[in-house]
Amino acid sequence: MMKRLSFLILCTLWLDGAVSAEPLTTLQQAVRYTVDQNFSLRASAQQLATAEAQVGVAESARSPQIVLRYGVQASDNPLDAFAASLNTRTVKAEDFDPDSLNDPDVSTLFSGAVALQYSVYNGGRTEADIDSAQGNSNAIRLRHARFLQRLAFNTVRAYYASQAAEYGVSIAKDAEAAARRHVTTTRQLVQEDRTVKSDQLTAEVNWSAFKSLTTQSATGLKLAYNRLKVAMGMPQTQPILVSPLSLKPIPVQLRDIGSYEQQAFESRLDLQALQAALDMARAQIRSAAAQLRPRVDLVADATLYRDDPLVNEPSWRVMGMLSKDLYTGGRTRSSVDAARSRADTIRYQLESLRQQILGEIRDAYDRVEESRVRLEIAQGNVAKARRNVKLISERYGQGRTILIDLLGAEQRLVAARNEELSAQQSLMTHLAALRLAAGSLDPQALFGDQDTIQ
Repeated sequence: MMKRLSFLILCTLWLDGAVSAEPLTTLQQAVRYTVDQNFSLRASAQQLATAEAQVGVAESARSPQIVLRYGVQASDNPLDAFAASLNTRTVKAEDFDPDSLNDPDVSTLFSGAVALQYSVYNGGRTEADIDSAQGNSNAIRLRHARFLQRLAFNTVRAYYASQAAEYGVSIAKDAEAAARRHVTTTRQLVQEDRTVKSDQLTAEVNWSAFKSLTTQSATGLKLAYNRLKVAMGMPQTQPILVSPLSLKPIPVQLRDIGSYEQQAFESRLDLQALQAALDMARAQIRSAAAQLRPRVDLVADATLYRDDPLVNEPSWRVMGMLSKDLYTGGRTRSSVDAARSRADTIRYQLESLRQQILGEIRDAYDRVEESRVRLEIAQGNVAKARRNVKLISERYGQGRTILIDLLGAEQRLVAARNEELSAQQSLMTHLAALRLAAGSLDPQALFGDQDTIQ
């Protein structure tokens, strides 16, 4: 049933490109929406399409280039006029008269040509340019995949925050309802002369405090939903409702931290993207160095000439050319130096990223451990606080304690519940962060309900 709901939602979004009438209710749907609808991801995909097209541009240099030309020329230049007669094969004896040669009439020449140009050898520049384009394409593809992982993580984090905000509102409402009951009770007791006025005032102040907490929680929920929509790429006007959060023990089975570090070095897509960029830079060095070598080009063309638009006097030629730049003002050497500098820059970036990855792994690993301990303590404290409220409430009903003790116990229960909520949100978020840091977060797997990491 849930799969059908997801399918219908996605179809509606695909058809109208706007707002779905159905709110999203699961983390899987939120991640899928991010993958399918986020405009930042679409922009990244277009960069990848551009890079792949540039590979085709580079590979085209392997093929001969065929050019079709058609032109018309009018000139009274002596050389042009005599060449027009030669090309159209209309030379006459009188054309060699000095007066005709020195002061010809205006000649008109129509020409049509098909030319073939082929680079036989260019020092390996073509292959280097292809390698460079492929390296760039690989780097952008890997960066795009890593960007997708980050977007998915941002959605997961924002989704958990929205769930926690929803639950926080319920905690505040429970506390406000209890405080309201105390106000009602103390007012009745004051009227019956069974308690003092200060108890009623204390209860009313306590109620006001929890009403303020409810207002803050409601605003926090709105902000959490706003951030979730931003993470997903969803219009702010579109309704969304996250599934209820279930506070429960989360089994955590962490491996040795070294295994996560090794996994990251093997799996992190941004690390692979930098390696691909380094391959591109090395290819650019070869391409720049190829300009120092000689080049061999083959040119063949067939041309038709006539002194009217319907050209029909054919001629052809085949030519091989050997060329080498002897002096370019230092341009070639500077190009090689610039390419080497880019490669060195990327090497340093690789080392920097490796250090950053180690930091991210350790940070997420330690945060998971901290959150796990916090959650265990908080869950125990909630049970104790509930028991304490029950006991003090019974004693207060028997007249064996004062109202302030009961209110204090209820405030401690609210604090314990909020700490439990915060610890669980932190644990869930940092488990996802550890997946992201290790390079194992797979948006397509819809991992949202997998609370155990191994």
